[in-house]
Amino acid sequence: MRNGRARTGWVRRVLRVLDSGVPAALPAVLPFLLFPVAACGAGTGASIYNEANALYGRGEFREAADRYEEVVSRGVRNGYVFFNLGNAYFKAGETGQAILAYERALRLMPGDEDVLANLRFVNAVKVDRSPDDTPNLVTRTLASGYRLLSADVLAVSGSVCLFLAAAAGVFRLLARSRRALWIGLLVLAGMGLCGSGALLTYRIYSENTVSEAIVIAHEARGRSGPGDDYLLVFTIHEGTKVTIERVDERWYLVRLPNGIGGWLPGNSLEII
Repeated sequence: MRNGRARTGWVRRVLRVLDSGVPAALPAVLPFLLFPVAACGAGTGASIYNEANALYGRGEFREAADRYEEVVSRGVRNGYVFFNLGNAYFKAGETGQAILAYERALRLMPGDEDVLANLRFVNAVKVDRSPDDTPNLVTRTLASGYRLLSADVLAVSGSVCLFLAAAAGVFRLLARSRRALWIGLLVLAGMGLCGSGALLTYRIYSENTVSEAIVIAHEARGRSGPGDDYLLVFTIHEGTKVTIERVDERWYLVRLPNGIGGWLPGNSLEII
């Protein structure tokens, strides 16, 4: 983290969020809306979450991360919880775990500016940099647009296009004038429906078939086969995102962002 002019834009936001710990949009009472009412009470997820926030505020970051992890272990899948968990891990100096938590938060809150800013910041200070960490403007814009188009958004947009297409078709049959206008609207709505359906199909397919993981070990050695006696192919460090292609007992065949593949021990990474 640099001082002076380097602290501009998203970097300032990262430092502000890391110093505050808990997002301003998440007041202390909100955790009670995140957990079953029957579970509220001493030692429940909500009380543990508030305890984690208090530990973070006192600067006990590793202890705060443990408490956030306890909340997650109770089955809670909330973007703010993972976001705060990432902040705690980063403050505790565990870059890999921080990136893992931010990635999980991003999947629950696509397009969230604070999550994206913190994720970019941590990726910028990790040991291994990849071409995907600094994409050009076009790639970055397309990636941001794709993140915003979650499965729910695509499903809603597809439903709207379907309704508009049906309405335009009815008016095309019933209206005696402006038939060209209704034909045009029908075509546009049909194109929107096809586009939404294609993107939704691709997103569901990629989320269900493509597994990504984050290296959490300080250093991991990729080998040509599933075992320590195979040839060393590459060495990577915590925080690197990989794509899992195959699993063989305790070993994972992964693909790096640069296209190189190799086998990593299962205890060196964790699936997002």
